[in-house]
Amino acid sequence: MDRREALKISSLILGYSLTGTSAMMLLNGCKADPKSDWTPSFLSGDELQLVAEISEMILPKTDTPGAKDAQCDRYIDTALFVFAKSEEQEDFRKKLHIFDDKAKEKFAKAFLALNQNEKEKILDLVVADMKTFEAAKKEGKHIFRHLKELTISGYCTSEVGVKGGLLDFRPVPGPYQGCIDYSTIGKTWAL
Repeated sequence: MDRREALKISSLILGYSLTGTSAMMLLNGCKADPKSDWTPSFLSGDELQLVAEISEMILPKTDTPGAKDAQCDRYIDTALFVFAKSEEQEDFRKKLHIFDDKAKEKFAKAFLALNQNEKEKILDLVVADMKTFEAAKKEGKHIFRHLKELTISGYCTSEVGVKGGLLDFRPVPGPYQGCIDYSTIGKTWAL
């Protein structure tokens, strides 16, 4: 199965299971701020770098653009700042440390200081942790599931993702507009 097919399947699966922040971002049609002087609203600089790196591992750059190209880290920061409740924000921030905790436990370094092979090993450990978490039907959402949902929704709603990646973009009836104020169209459209 190629990357494009895997993304399509993941998007379909996530489409049925999106909740909370991810669904709100998709329903409100927001996107990452592309300005060069952009600063994060919720995540710290280190947290933003960590989110960017994990997002890129979820959707790496191949013959199509990756999560960093689509600025998924900015999308995630905006999603958490604008749409997440304060409890969800703090839960996300607290759980995000699992990547550094596992990296320090296994390699005695922070996640961002690891080489690509080591990062993949840590990601495998986190994914295994997520499977155990979900099999136990624990309350809440595992951090990797949350990051994956936000990364995919950010990618699929970005101009880079739409025009150069996963989707087939046909500019009918007009140009790409990833973030349209709901009040200007009056209702939700389906294509």
